[in-house]
Amino acid sequence: MSSELDALLSATFHEAGYAHMIELVHQKDAPARRRLAALRVDAYDAGGRRLAVVELDPAQDILDLDALVGDAARAHGRLLVVFDARYDARIFPYRPHHYAYLQRRDAATAPLYYALNATLGGVPDRIGAVALNNFETYLFLDRPLTERYALALGNLSRFATAEAQVITYYDGARHTEDVRLPPKAHAEIALAAARDGARLRRVELKALFRLTSYVVGRRPQGGELVLFDHLFTYFK
Repeated sequence: MSSELDALLSATFHEAGYAHMIELVHQKDAPARRRLAALRVDAYDAGGRRLAVVELDPAQDILDLDALVGDAARAHGRLLVVFDARYDARIFPYRPHHYAYLQRRDAATAPLYYALNATLGGVPDRIGAVALNNFETYLFLDRPLTERYALALGNLSRFATAEAQVITYYDGARHTEDVRLPPKAHAEIALAAARDGARLRRVELKALFRLTSYVVGRRPQGGELVLFDHLFTYFK
């Protein structure tokens, strides 16, 4: 690929049984200005084994993710799906980004809309970083928490094992869980809705480099996704 092109690495998770449509370029400029220069999609199982790699036509607008990797998801469970895009910064007013529509098939609930998580994938945000200096956080609404919550995490690094801390806050009380993910591996870290009578208020993720991260909520019966949202990123 040309060195004149900029790169965008994004990722999401896909499960069998869901319609999952990806809007590859969200900007609504003239069609000639909206096209990516190149796009490749890779899919990995929970252990980090690559199950699919597909070079796509960058001119398309919408990608049906289930049509692309649904068979692998049905055979292997939840997948980490990575979008490796190249674009010409001279024709975009700002960095392109992907949006998505997610809904369980035959579900009566409304679909979920979200922005795909842009990830650095194993490159520290600061040269010489030796501490957990990448912070992401998510605040829960002040209402009864009737769903099962978790933090879905994926490590896009090619070589480095990710070490992270998942910190949850319960009306002032703090709970910390250490997480290790090998390259391309992913997992859901359960978040208790309450501890010692105090409700979950906030979750925070700390890592040396950006991980793919989404807060997910599921119905207690059946596990249907009713929340799929990225965390807010800030730096120390």
